[in-house]
Amino acid sequence: MVVSEPVVKERLIVVDLLAADGRWKLRGRIVRDSMSERITIGNGLQLHSIINNVRAYKNGHFDYQRYMLCHGFHGETFARSRQWQWKQLTLEKLPVTERARLRFLCWRHQLLRHYREWGFDGDTYSVIAAMTLGEKSQLDAQLKDTFSRVGASHILALSGLHLMIIYAVVTLFVGWRRFRLASQASIVLAIWAFAFLVGLTPSVVRSALMITVYALLSLGYRERMSVNTLAFTAIVMLAANPMSLYDIGFQLSFMAVLSILLFLPLFGSVVPPHVLQRHRWLAYLWSLLTVSLAAQMGTAPLVAYYFGRFSCYFLLSNLVVVPLATAVLYLTLVCIACYWWTTVWQWTVMTLAAVVALMNRLLQFIALLPGCSIEGISLSTLQLALLYVLLGCAYVLVRLRTRRRSWCDSIRTGWLS
Repeated sequence: MVVSEPVVKERLIVVDLLAADGRWKLRGRIVRDSMSERITIGNGLQLHSIINNVRAYKNGHFDYQRYMLCHGFHGETFARSRQWQWKQLTLEKLPVTERARLRFLCWRHQLLRHYREWGFDGDTYSVIAAMTLGEKSQLDAQLKDTFSRVGASHILALSGLHLMIIYAVVTLFVGWRRFRLASQASIVLAIWAFAFLVGLTPSVVRSALMITVYALLSLGYRERMSVNTLAFTAIVMLAANPMSLYDIGFQLSFMAVLSILLFLPLFGSVVPPHVLQRHRWLAYLWSLLTVSLAAQMGTAPLVAYYFGRFSCYFLLSNLVVVPLATAVLYLTLVCIACYWWTTVWQWTVMTLAAVVALMNRLLQFIALLPGCSIEGISLSTLQLALLYVLLGCAYVLVRLRTRRRSWCDSIRTGWLS
């Protein structure tokens, strides 16, 4: 069973294959021809080929064999034109979660087909598909390099930003105060439906679990977003799949959220609260800058370790890309909801394409600025660990200084009174 969107290359069609009984997951490479180009997700195939072990390939600190193991692959196979044929398969032998995931992926394929029918193509289509449905196979190398150089790759990866928008939209319609249990249950179901729709990637599962805990704790009016919530989410994910610990997306996602939870409260004391309350635009810009800075502090060592790169203009690029990316997500929801209303739908599609084109051009302009990124960084595992030790020591020192200052202020206030 084909369980991923086919990636069309010059001579090959690359797909993820799942055995009919659900026990084996393979990375398949099929010779490209007129017949193999019709392969799509959900198709049943019968192959006559050899299953090979995942090849050992390393590029810096990226271990291809470990990457495949983290994503549940058991081997690889190659099939020529005469070594495969169509096969009608049923989903009865697959686990329930895998059947549900495959159903949702088929629906995602239909949405991607609608994107094509709406007139999106080229970079516009690839960016919208990646940002809204997690389909990154159509992104070309140059575009991905541009996003990486300016420090905006997280926009192309589905994360908490996307799920929080869905949370806000669903809350707007079902956030009934009288029926809190029913409304929170509806929100959680919508969040997990989207998680299945995009393939249950680690960052999306992390966000979905945290929002689920957030919704449950809101029923008891308790603290809903904390380090404990993040730790509980990590424990649940690692209990389900211990190999997720070695997944780059898992590491980047959790370090970004952990850094935001730890450092964001420290930044709040820099600008007085009464100033932010008077100027809403300043409050928005300050929150955007501090969240970007906190996330970058947590992920920069990992990015340098795995990709050998540090983006110097990440604050500037986030000021540009986060508002535009939010607009893209909302406009896409409007396009889907107003598909029956031709006039509104056409104007929304045109606006969406214009916003994506503007975002791509602005990021390309930032990528061409001198000193945009520092390349060729080489860190060892020990150096990576030491960087995080230094970051932790800096957090403890600033935390202690903040507590001491607040303690002195309270004593001074008591003396004056």
